[in-house]
Amino acid sequence: MAAREWLREDAQPCHAALRFAGNCVILDAVEEKSSLSVRYLLAIAGLGGLLYGVDFGVIAAAEPYMKAMGVLSDAHISHIVGAVLLGGIVATLTAGVLAERFGRKRMISVSAAMFLAAIPVVSLSPGVFHVLYAGRMLQGMSAGYMAVVMPMYLTETLPPGIRGRGTGVFQFCLGLGLVVAAGAGCLVATVFGAADTADAAGKVAAWGANFWWTMVPVAALFAGSLRLPESPVWLAARRDGGALAAREDTRLSGAACGAAGWRGLLRRRYVVPFLLACLVLTFNKTTGMSSFTSYLVTILNGAGFEGILANWGQLAVKLTNMLVTIAAAALVDRKGRTWLLKVGTAGMTAGLAAIGCVFLAIERFGVEANNVTGLLAMCAFFVMQTFYALGPGLCVWLVLSELMPLRIRANGMAVALFMNQLVAWGLASWFRPWVAAWGWSSMFFFFAANGALYFVTTLFIPETKGMSLEELEHLFEKKERKAK
Repeated sequence: MAAREWLREDAQPCHAALRFAGNCVILDAVEEKSSLSVRYLLAIAGLGGLLYGVDFGVIAAAEPYMKAMGVLSDAHISHIVGAVLLGGIVATLTAGVLAERFGRKRMISVSAAMFLAAIPVVSLSPGVFHVLYAGRMLQGMSAGYMAVVMPMYLTETLPPGIRGRGTGVFQFCLGLGLVVAAGAGCLVATVFGAADTADAAGKVAAWGANFWWTMVPVAALFAGSLRLPESPVWLAARRDGGALAAREDTRLSGAACGAAGWRGLLRRRYVVPFLLACLVLTFNKTTGMSSFTSYLVTILNGAGFEGILANWGQLAVKLTNMLVTIAAAALVDRKGRTWLLKVGTAGMTAGLAAIGCVFLAIERFGVEANNVTGLLAMCAFFVMQTFYALGPGLCVWLVLSELMPLRIRANGMAVALFMNQLVAWGLASWFRPWVAAWGWSSMFFFFAANGALYFVTTLFIPETKGMSLEELEHLFEKKERKAK
């Protein structure tokens, strides 16, 4: 897996070459990786996505048992549920620096190890607030590191022709993690009893069981990550002191490259891709997807479905997300990122507006909430979820990692994901008060308005399908020269 070097000054670069201080470094991991190695990378990417999905999905099944124990207040429970998002914010603030300092592979291993360490902490302390809070924060940091580092690693390691497939595997397994967590919660409730029927010992056992099973996929991820090759881009940059030439005839010193760190995010040639990535990551949350994950049963109840129908509806929406992601992964390297983003954001916005109209009819025009209105809302959710999974759900990770030039990739991704997590945390804190004050319809129209802004943003995103890392490096540089 090690990169080969041609030390001759007259060496001709191939289309995937990167020049470091005058030397042409051909990335074997990109150009000559065997199909077996690619499958292994995709398997690890899948486990990384599964960890991310499980991390955010497992609390939905476990939280009722914590509430039923009656040990912690509602405020404490809300803080524990939100601790994962806060941990994600902490992780995104430090992920870029750590990924540059210690490498992509090591940070993937560290992320899995953190989650493993948190499982017994959370499982054995259902009534101890500070211990639970620390454990959930640790799990949130684990997911945050994975969200930054895994897409970065895949971008730098997979061949250009299947880079979209690798991100698709990550996103598909993220959705699978949500489904698996929900299914495991149903199994736990069957064995130990539901939160409102189990005895005291059953509630404690059920709380722990909802977390103990996650050790299996996370342990597999940790063990698998130890056999990963390090990113050849990171190795080459470290070997040359971090100096990457922006052009074939340009030589940068290590100090100059260092200056292109945090300050480099606002340099003219980098500011456009950096801002586009930040907007995409922000809109991915302000369109409400994180809120739907936590409140979908309650939303469908409000639309007219009774409890059991709402639960089946939630499962159907999550399965839709997972299945459509498979189709999106097959299309992303054929149709391109921007095409899927445009179609996806347009359809998602229409679905959100339709849901808002259903609730507007119920809240403002006296339409009775019943199975008919619930079915209409459910159909609109299917539209919204289908187009989200087709475009933003998959392409957001590609846009984040591909738009960022190497010299700002780690720090730029960290800032963009910090904004993503901060918005998610803010919406989680204000979602219920907003609905209580203004109703469901206002919330969904707010989401739809952000979806429209998301669509407008996609019009400015360049297509990166099939481009090598070198071509991605020069993409905005060429646009800058044309603008002069």
